Parts: sequence; C-alpha cells; structure tokens
Amino acid sequence: MDKNRSGGAMRAETAVVGAGASGCMAAVSAALAGCGVTLIDANDKIARKIYATGNGRCNLTNLHMAENCYHAGGGEDLSAFFARFSVEDHMRFWEERGVLLHDRQGYVYPLTDQASTIAEAYEKILRQLGVRILLGERVTSVKTQGNGPGGRFEVRTDKGSVIRAGKVILAGGGMAGPQYGCSGDLYRIAGELGHTVVKPLPALVPLLSGDKTLKASAGARCDARIRLCLDQREAAAERGELQMTEKGISGIPVFQLSAQAARALDRGVKVEAVIDFLPDMDEETWKREKDRRLGENRNCMLGTFFLGLVNRKILDMILRRRGLQAENKASKLPDEVLSGILEDMRAVPVGITGTAGFRQAQVTSGGIPLAETDGNLQSLTCRGLYLAGELLDVDGICGGYNLQWAAASGWIAGRSAAAAQDQRHKE
Repeated sequence: MDKNRSGGAMRAETAVVGAGASGCMAAVSAALAGCGVTLIDANDKIARKIYATGNGRCNLTNLHMAENCYHAGGGEDLSAFFARFSVEDHMRFWEERGVLLHDRQGYVYPLTDQASTIAEAYEKILRQLGVRILLGERVTSVKTQGNGPGGRFEVRTDKGSVIRAGKVILAGGGMAGPQYGCSGDLYRIAGELGHTVVKPLPALVPLLSGDKTLKASAGARCDARIRLCLDQREAAAERGELQMTEKGISGIPVFQLSAQAARALDRGVKVEAVIDFLPDMDEETWKREKDRRLGENRNCMLGTFFLGLVNRKILDMILRRRGLQAENKASKLPDEVLSGILEDMRAVPVGITGTAGFRQAQVTSGGIPLAETDGNLQSLTCRGLYLAGELLDVDGICGGYNLQWAAASGWIAGRSAAAAQDQRHKE
C-alpha cells in the first residue's frame, strides 16, 4: 500500500489549497523545510492567473515599499510580515533558482519579461521538491477530525479525492479573475472553520459612470490628475495615463483609486472623480494661457480656438457637457462661457456609479480579516489552519505589491505550518 495513503485517503503533512502565487510559495516554503506537501487546485495547470499578471510580463515586486501601498482591513500593520520575507528576500529567492530579474524605476520583472517564466519556474521547483500536485480538482470541504488517522484535517475535492493532513493552508485567492478559476469558494470554507468574511469587492479595476458625455471621449489616452471625492470631500489623488471609455474611466491612476471607490460605493457614499487634463500647469502659467486665449481673434470654430490644449476627444466631451460642439463659432460665445470651458479642462467631475466587476479586476478587496490570524498567519479560530494571499483582507496598489504580499504571506504560512508539524513530530 502507498505509504502516503490511509484507508483510501491520501496523507500529507501539509495540504495547500490553491496553486496561485501565494499557494505555490506556501507549498515551496513548507517543502523546503522538509514537510510533505500536497498542493490542490481546480485549474488544469498551476499558477494560471500569474500568466496574465503585469500585462503578461509579471511585475513581481517593487523596490519602493511604504505603508500607503497597502490597504489592510482594520488598519493592521504589515511591516512585521515584510520583515520576515522582504522584497530583497523575494528577489533572492528567484535569482538563486536561476530566474534573473531586472527593474524599471523600481518595478521588478523577470529578465525575460514573460510571466510564463515565473509560472513555469514554480512548477519546476515544486516538482523538484517532490510536492504532490493535484490539478483539476476543486476543494469542496475542509473538516477537522480531532487527532484522527492521518492528521487533524480531512480535505475533500469534487473528484472524490480525500486528503488527510496535519496542517492546511488556504491560499485559493479571492474573486478577481473568475476566468482564471478564482471563484471565492474558500470564503465559505474559511467561514465553516470559524472565520468571518469582509465583503469581497473588485479592486485595481476600471470605474463606471452614468455620464453619457463620456462616449465622446472614448478611446482617448492622456496624462491626467484624478481626485477621488467621497461625499464631495477629496479622499485621494493619483496621476498617470488616463484611459477614457464609453462607460467610465480606466488606466493605472484609476486602478490605484478603485478599491477605495468600491468600498465607498458599497457604503452608499457619493463617489466622484474630478479630472485635471492639464496637470503640469501651475496657476501662474495657467492664468497667462487663459488670458492669451481669451485675447485671441475669435473668428474661428471652438475646435480651433482651443487647439493644442487637450486631446480632441477630451475637448469634444467637455463641449458636449455644455451642449456645444467643436464646430460652433467661438465669436458667438461670451467670455464667461469660453473661460468656463477652459476651467473645465482642469476639473471635469465624473460621477462614479460602480466598478467594471471581478472579471476585469486584478485583485480582491475584502476577505478574511488579518486580525483573525496570528503573526504566523495561523487561524485563531482553528488551530493548524493557515491563510495566505488574496484570501486575506489585504490589497495593494498596482506595481507588484500584490504579488509581494502573496509571496510573503505564502512563505510565512508554509514555513510556519512546517515548523508546527515538525514540533508535533517531536512531541
């Protein structure tokens, strides 16, 4: 009989549920510590979501780490976790295994600029370490069984597999990217094991608006500064390349603000994005430019009168908000209207009604409160259970921060589970 089976069930010192970024790192970490690991995932290949990260280039981490790069529900401090598995530790992990890295202004990628490099490297490392990998099997339940045969936990899958394990690490991600197998199943399983769940919401996602004038600007890309206003008070601001769509706004600066917007909308707060399409203009320079424009010959169309300031599609959108078109004569409008159009370029308010949803989201905001785990990411409600990655109520901004959290939390959970298992053997 297979020594890793007991009464028809597979045995594992540690079972890791989810073979994404955090699950793979958890399995590697535990296996490196000498723990027997079984890794289970519903997808037909490991690290499926990693293939799509960083536009297929996989932004692994970032050399600039600051507290405001993350939102942890309850305001928990993440510094102790990153002290145990830092950006430098993460980079060293890959480079010591032959995956060379490079950075662009602090954004760290594999030297190949291919996300597949990281996904395939994880598979190579896992197989070298002898980790048993069960693919195409969705975990349907995790039950405690006291000190029963084969371990404290019984893990069952939809294909009928049963794994009896001493420790379990839940690392199956959140709900962002259902096309990559992210179903949120583990929220239910964690709940059955005593945990609460902060409502999962899409993050790093385009924002939607009911503003019909946006259609005129669809497809435009431009540098802009965006202020996020909650109940008419500025809550945050970002600058970068803004992408206009028929239904809303997108681009990196929007993604950075999206989690905060989603949480506010869920609370019933009025959310507005106020866009400055001329972010480099200081007040003095802007005043001179306005005065010069208003002093020009106005025997031309509005499209010509405002030429050179903003993308033509942006101008069309701004004019449409006032019931005007680029073909209207500038000479027909009074100074206050022309001046108002100029001011609109610095502060276009766009009411936000929602997000583009989990399918377009890169990460989930919400999940299991970090306060329900200890410093080793072991559950406070179920001894021997560990949680890692996106399943926890931690989300970062764009730039490799979420993969850094996945790696750090996975490493800590895996190493802690292995250490606890080793201690149990000694006892």
